[in-house]
Amino acid sequence: MDIKALEDKLKPNGTVSIIGCGRLGIRIAMNILEVHRGGFEKLQIFDAAKIDQNDVVHRKHGAKIGEYKVNFLKEFFPERIEAFFEDITEKNIEKITGEVVLIVFAGGDTLPIRKKIVEYCKNTGKVAIGTNGVFGFNPLIKIGDAKTEKGPVEFLEMGTKGHLVVGTGKFIKDMEPITPYTLDEMAKYIVIESLKIKKELLKN
Repeated sequence: MDIKALEDKLKPNGTVSIIGCGRLGIRIAMNILEVHRGGFEKLQIFDAAKIDQNDVVHRKHGAKIGEYKVNFLKEFFPERIEAFFEDITEKNIEKITGEVVLIVFAGGDTLPIRKKIVEYCKNTGKVAIGTNGVFGFNPLIKIGDAKTEKGPVEFLEMGTKGHLVVGTGKFIKDMEPITPYTLDEMAKYIVIESLKIKKELLKN
């Protein structure tokens, strides 16, 4: 058995695009950077926001209040991260180049632009993974398809076959908090599913 040949086959390859670098996005990015013997070679990260006092998870990693969230990650690992100081809109959607696209922004009515991103992925041969609820005290994390899961994600069903969703199934209306434990678990499953998809897409 040629161990060197096997190691070479497990070098990082491919690109993942992370849309949003908030509490969940930063966890996902850090986890992907920690993947050893494989994983993604490049990370694209999109977010126009700056770090504020409430961004505890970013600050725990050494980020400074007032700096761009994506700039902090770029400085953390400049060789692997392509940082975009902007949010994705219909006008810049073609900047997304990853084979796997993680839609993890939050706040306000994000479903319309999320639907555009999913449709863009479908038309360009990418695979999108999004969230379906991040609230809950001690919720079970579910992995499903936007065609079958319940909640706001049902809005995405039209023409979005294959859009994977990961979440608790609980939303702001359930009046339960978003805990760091839930976000840690969601990040874990999103990273694992991303790696599985990447392996299939790039196996040839």
